[in-house]
Amino acid sequence: AGVPVQVRGRDIRTTTDASGRYSLTAPNDGVLLFALIGYKGAARTIAGRQTIDVAMDAAVAVLDPVMVTGYTAQKRGDITGAVASVPMEGTTMQTSTSVLQRLDGRVSGVQVENSGSPGSRTTVRIRGVSSFQNNDPLYIVDGTPVEDSYLNWMNPDEIGSIQVLKDASAASIYGARANNGVVIIETKKGKPGTRQVTLDLRTGVASPTKGYDDILVQNSMDYFQVMKTAYQNAGLAVPQNIYGNPNSPSVPAYIWPNNGVAPTCGTPGGSGCGTVVDPATYSYPDNLIMPGSAGTNWWKAVFGSGQYRDANLALSGGSDDNAYHVSFNYLDQEGTAAFNRLRRGGARVNTTFNLGKTRIGENIAVSREQHYGGLDDDALGENNIVGKNIFQQPVVPIYDIAGNFASGKANGLSNLTNPLKIAETGQHNLTTNDRIFGNVFAGYDASRSFSLNTRFGFNLGQGSFKGFTATTPENSEVTAIDAINENYNLFTEWTWSNTLNFSKIVNAHNLTMLLGQEANMAQNRFETGTCANLLNTGIDSRYIQDALCDPTTKNVASSGGKSSLLSFFGKADYNYNDRYYASLTVRRDGSSRLGPEHRWGTFPAI
Repeated sequence: AGVPVQVRGRDIRTTTDASGRYSLTAPNDGVLLFALIGYKGAARTIAGRQTIDVAMDAAVAVLDPVMVTGYTAQKRGDITGAVASVPMEGTTMQTSTSVLQRLDGRVSGVQVENSGSPGSRTTVRIRGVSSFQNNDPLYIVDGTPVEDSYLNWMNPDEIGSIQVLKDASAASIYGARANNGVVIIETKKGKPGTRQVTLDLRTGVASPTKGYDDILVQNSMDYFQVMKTAYQNAGLAVPQNIYGNPNSPSVPAYIWPNNGVAPTCGTPGGSGCGTVVDPATYSYPDNLIMPGSAGTNWWKAVFGSGQYRDANLALSGGSDDNAYHVSFNYLDQEGTAAFNRLRRGGARVNTTFNLGKTRIGENIAVSREQHYGGLDDDALGENNIVGKNIFQQPVVPIYDIAGNFASGKANGLSNLTNPLKIAETGQHNLTTNDRIFGNVFAGYDASRSFSLNTRFGFNLGQGSFKGFTATTPENSEVTAIDAINENYNLFTEWTWSNTLNFSKIVNAHNLTMLLGQEANMAQNRFETGTCANLLNTGIDSRYIQDALCDPTTKNVASSGGKSSLLSFFGKADYNYNDRYYASLTVRRDGSSRLGPEHRWGTFPAI
């Protein structure tokens, strides 16, 4: 399939179809030429025949693969530094939200961590931790640097290749920002030939295989024995307000009110007076009544299965003077935690045009992400689902007698919040990220030895968050004030790089040189606002306005920043007879983040 067939000496050509068949009109005395990359070329004399079948033989010689390293591409055998190429063949079968997750387990010395929440940040460490502060590598996407480690706006199915520059020799071409290594990502490009249309649809279900339920005590009486032993070992009296007499404990009918134990006419643990807990007196939030539970599995109360749906449509092709690749993507992923969801949609256009010795083109991606509820990147804080809240005692039920969320209001049940309530309350919390990322480029081949290249990259984004904090009358430490908060972030970053490439082969001597200059500028603005004591907690009324909340609690603030970087760099690679290799790199960076006396730094490598 896809073999170009041409009549020698004439502009008569075609391409075999998916079954390897072809048809064309040719003279009886003509010669057919068959050529396909990776296979030996073939020629057949027509000699009046109406059907000519040809079997293509695989080429024995295999070209040394070319890898994108720093501002250029090199043959793998010519690279002197520690550079790893990620095998992309198996990644197409991997279902992942983030491009960076496809590095996991595929490159030695590279560790990848992810919380499992849809759209959460992926942490990449190259050869461990090297700093007390930022340890994220520098990412280069289609030649444009990205210092932000959040790359979930990219569609993993659009990745053509990934290279990891692991040591100082390989990464020094990128200067100070490459201290933690460099990950170079190239998206898919069009190729001359038959137009290709690809539709990829996939769906599945994600389920947690290991959770805290492996270690949590889920039976209330088993938990009491642990608590009883702890008090006895400490020489303290065992509390009786929940399970009653330590020598004959039982799961209480109610853990609130009256701390779970019915009042008695005699000593604690006695009997005869009955209970004063009257379910008919229930009132939210002033008079709560919570039953005792024989054993609540808090992990299963929050975590379960989530469905994954992904659709990708791509169109690519080209001719001798142009190549194009256009794609569209939609992702809908439910998290394994309750009320947790990610939606992402995007489009990409990559084109290249050859105009004689000049080539121009662009790589542009547009995307939108929306995160509903779910876990934060850390997910371990006091107000998150995971963390100490998942360790709520098993005697605490999920709901009270009226179906409202319950919690450990009685003494000894700890100051925790119902983790399912945290999830349910945050289901309408919405994080939205819009992104336009890409570059436009041009190149000119002055001769076989000299070429000039320029590239202008841009990274434009805006993000927003809308959140709600509910009251917790069921907690031992009550939060009696609800609140809303909003924030907005706008950022703009551009990078302009210019390079001059020189290459020369004289007998067994092979020399390539690169000279370049790069300028970068980034600026951002952040605005946030909060307001408490809402008069109406409806979703449509969650605005920071005096008429919707207590004006005295309203707080608005903003911040921003601006930075720039100017760089000059050069690289020389020499090899003798494809046997002895030497590489020299030097870069000089000037950053506005530093004071005038310490603004410039030089980074050499050999």
